[in-house]
Amino acid sequence: MIIETVLIALVATIGYGEYFLTGRGQVSRPIIMGPLTGLIMGDLTTGIMIGASLELTYIGVQEVGASIPQDLVSAGILGTAFAISTGKGISAGLTFGLPISMLVLLVQNMFYIFVSPLYVAKCDQYAAEGESKKLSNMAFWGGTIVNFVPSILIVALCYYFGNEVSQNIVEAIPMFVQDGLVIASGILPAFGFAMLLQTTMKKKTIPFFILGFLLSAYLELPIIGISLFGLVIVLVMQFYGKTNVEVDLDEEF
Repeated sequence: MIIETVLIALVATIGYGEYFLTGRGQVSRPIIMGPLTGLIMGDLTTGIMIGASLELTYIGVQEVGASIPQDLVSAGILGTAFAISTGKGISAGLTFGLPISMLVLLVQNMFYIFVSPLYVAKCDQYAAEGESKKLSNMAFWGGTIVNFVPSILIVALCYYFGNEVSQNIVEAIPMFVQDGLVIASGILPAFGFAMLLQTTMKKKTIPFFILGFLLSAYLELPIIGISLFGLVIVLVMQFYGKTNVEVDLDEEF
């Protein structure tokens, strides 16, 4: 159990490291955190399924400016872990993933409010004193510790103490509530896509959205096939579009 907890903390480090160390590669998304967690717990297949299901739920969750709606790393890791350990699948993943993500976000904000000013003031002091090495170390390690070490500890502790507790909680939930969570797991992806469309839907993209819907609804093409159609359209617009512009310019002169 201790080894698993350490490995879970390592996965959390990979997820949170994207924010402050390695750059944005979408590693923190549930579709990555889920399989890694499943691999640690010896059930990669379920980890992939739960991670993909949670990704659909959170697909519309994106950070815009200072807005951070939920913590995706903890939701992906602990949602998958509890889904596997309880054997309840996506319903357990949603039951524990959503509240825990909000808890971790709350703790993060508390650190930003009460702890961050302390290390920022120390950075200002070193800058005023001309201590460049101390300033560099404080800026990097202070920011690293404040920004995601508390979150990693919360994820690890929740995993270590939460398995038996989560099993008892799930068993205590009435079956009709569990059935409702299963139904909700099918509805929430629609909300996720709706949130995504709200930010991306423009007049120029509406025809492509309708085309994708028609290809899926009437021709029953799989997602990969529709994606390949989209790729072809993009390539045609990219290459032939530029050619047309050049021809028009030549004709004008």
